[in-house]
Amino acid sequence: MDILFKCLQGGARYYSVRLHGQELFVGSPEECERYISLHNAKVMQQKADESRPQRSKPVSIRTYRQIRTTA
Repeated sequence: MDILFKCLQGGARYYSVRLHGQELFVGSPEECERYISLHNAKVMQQKADESRPQRSKPVSIRTYRQIRTTA
């Protein structure tokens, strides 16, 4: 991710966060840094969630009972 100068408006400088040529966010430099850190945390969490095995249904446990017969 790159932080690039976007524009100067009303004395405030605005920067953009770009990834592979696509603009993701526009804000102050501090806001851009915070956006990148939050984005990286979300990506890491998503990767961790995807690496866990998916269990769609609970595992059923079959129990067998022996019929008692009296002689």
